Amino acid sequence: MKQNKRRQLGKKITGNAKMFGLLLGLFALIIIVIMGGRLFQIAGIKHVNNHDLSAATRLTFMQKSTVPATRGQILSSNGSILADNSTVYDMYAVLDKKQKVNGKPDYVTDAKKTAETIAPILNADENDLYQQLSSKKLQVELGTKAKNLSVDQYNQIKKLNLPGIKFTAQPARYYPNNRMASHIIGLTNSIANKVGQKTLNGVLGIEAFKNKALRGQDGLTTTLGSEVQDSKKNQVKNGDNVTLTIDEKLQATLENRMDVLYAGTKAKSAAAFVMEAKTGKIVAATQRPNFDPNTQDGLSDAWENMLNQAAFEPGSTMKTMTLAAAIQEKKWQPNSTYQSGTLDINGQKVTDSFGNNEGILTYKQAFERSSNVGFAKIEQSLGAKTWKKYLNRFHFLKKTGMELPNEQAGSMSFDQPIDQANTSYGQAIRTTPAQMLQAYSAFANKGTMVKPYLVEKTTDPLTGKTTSSAKTQKVGTPVSSSTAKEVLSNMEGVVNADDGTAKQYSLSDAGYQVAAKTGTAQVAENGKYLDGLTNAIHSVMALVPSDNPRYIMYVVVRQPKNFPDANIQITLNNVFRPVMLQALNDKDATVKSATKAEPLPDVRGQNIENAKKTLTDMGMRVAVVGTKGKVHAQSIKGGQSAIKGQLVILSADGKSQAQDFTGWTKNEILSWGYLAGVKIKLSGSGYATKQSVKAGQGLSNHQTIELTFKEKE
Repeated sequence: MKQNKRRQLGKKITGNAKMFGLLLGLFALIIIVIMGGRLFQIAGIKHVNNHDLSAATRLTFMQKSTVPATRGQILSSNGSILADNSTVYDMYAVLDKKQKVNGKPDYVTDAKKTAETIAPILNADENDLYQQLSSKKLQVELGTKAKNLSVDQYNQIKKLNLPGIKFTAQPARYYPNNRMASHIIGLTNSIANKVGQKTLNGVLGIEAFKNKALRGQDGLTTTLGSEVQDSKKNQVKNGDNVTLTIDEKLQATLENRMDVLYAGTKAKSAAAFVMEAKTGKIVAATQRPNFDPNTQDGLSDAWENMLNQAAFEPGSTMKTMTLAAAIQEKKWQPNSTYQSGTLDINGQKVTDSFGNNEGILTYKQAFERSSNVGFAKIEQSLGAKTWKKYLNRFHFLKKTGMELPNEQAGSMSFDQPIDQANTSYGQAIRTTPAQMLQAYSAFANKGTMVKPYLVEKTTDPLTGKTTSSAKTQKVGTPVSSSTAKEVLSNMEGVVNADDGTAKQYSLSDAGYQVAAKTGTAQVAENGKYLDGLTNAIHSVMALVPSDNPRYIMYVVVRQPKNFPDANIQITLNNVFRPVMLQALNDKDATVKSATKAEPLPDVRGQNIENAKKTLTDMGMRVAVVGTKGKVHAQSIKGGQSAIKGQLVILSADGKSQAQDFTGWTKNEILSWGYLAGVKIKLSGSGYATKQSVKAGQGLSNHQTIELTFKEKE
């Protein structure tokens, strides 16, 4: 009986075991089927939780097989590098104490020491760094001071072997001359390309406008899947080099002089531009405030490019176009007279800036003395329709199309007779410096305007072959050749007349006749013009030499707080004179090498010999005014940039001695003579070969030195 029960129990257990095994096998089969189906689904449609595995795999593969293009350089017309490629580093700190390498800590072990060590290198606050490094987080970034570190900063920190301090590298742009022509050269930022790699993208200036050419094209090292790639199509194409029309040596002088103007006037803004009159090449251009593209210091205050984006009322420099229209329409009567002071137009007044007591003037005097009333009457004689026709002929309210982004076309109020009159002397119309340079080029080119431009050529960095080149573009003929000639003659009068507003710009002592027109425009805010010279835009437009202009120079200063000289035009001339003389006389002496400009030390307070040695050792040419005591001034200030071979004039006490002027340019000699208080008489052109006073001879005040110049053979 018991044995039967055992048999029945054994059969039941065996049956249960079989059933359990069957269920277990069935469950396992279901799991396998589900997993297999899922794998089949993934293999078939290549998606998991809305993630495209095919795209992700492809992206990873492409990142590994993509060869990023190298961005092209930006060069000056002299061949020196203005923008080049570099690497910057972002620093972060690992605080997770589980992180180790070969059993050693790979996290910050001493927050205080780490903060103390790296703070000076980052120019950061030590306490702030310590707080961040003491965080409970596993990993921390260390603020803006720890981003975009230079190679030098990176190397300094790496040498410290601080545990837990890590870096990520990314491509960057390096600008050897810092702030020089920063608005023209431009700026880049770092963005991700289509495969997630960091690459550089132009956001300002030439970097932005020529971004496609500079950027180049990424290449591939292999094929993708079954797609057969064309090897030429997918070869890496590095970006082209872009050569600008900017003359680096002339640019350096302009930057130095503008630094002095801006510091002295404390103006809201200032700008200066030099253009080749015949070609339209911009050979020097700068503005204040400016920014350092390496650090982006000052960028928030100076995003606008004044050359083609800053549309403002030009003031009396517009009178030259009114004059040209009157001559062309045979309405110009230079010897006819009118009553200066004020003019009533439908109950609104036009007022002369020089006051109400100048009495009867001729229209020739109206131009030389810059009378608003005189030119309002000229506009009335032309008629609004005819005057507007000439504004269009000179291409105002139209973009020039030059190689800078976001160009402005300007604007104008012209509905009412008072507005029409105002435009004749540069109020109620807003123009850009690029438009003004283009308009004035008509007078330099027998009535034909040329377009300003900045890019000389682009070249393949591998072969050196020119891929594109610029040429002079004629963009209109607003007036005839005879009209242009007569305009220049009247502009000479603004310089030569005893009461001419541009008499400060005379270069007769250097053998050049200047044709110029000054401007003063009231600044409008909230629909009303502000009063006073501190609320005005002061400017000058000059063409030199007037009989066949080679250069056009435009200098503008907006709302100066201080007037360092008796007349604001004297202040502007301190920029115009040295730059224009260098452009005229020093072109052949331009440094041809790719040597970059370097900041000079401040040698004031040193004795003469030590100061000379310091600068000579840097490759500078040095001349001295005075023979005693210590140096109390230098022509290129400490901290300002200069190029090897450039002349630096030091001022000391005592009577001056004549220098050996052999090989000097006219500009250099005139600058030295001005500081020495002696008269300079020049003859010939090129470089000094003979002088009337021997080198080393003592000089008395107002003594005359005669020099003969000869072109290099």
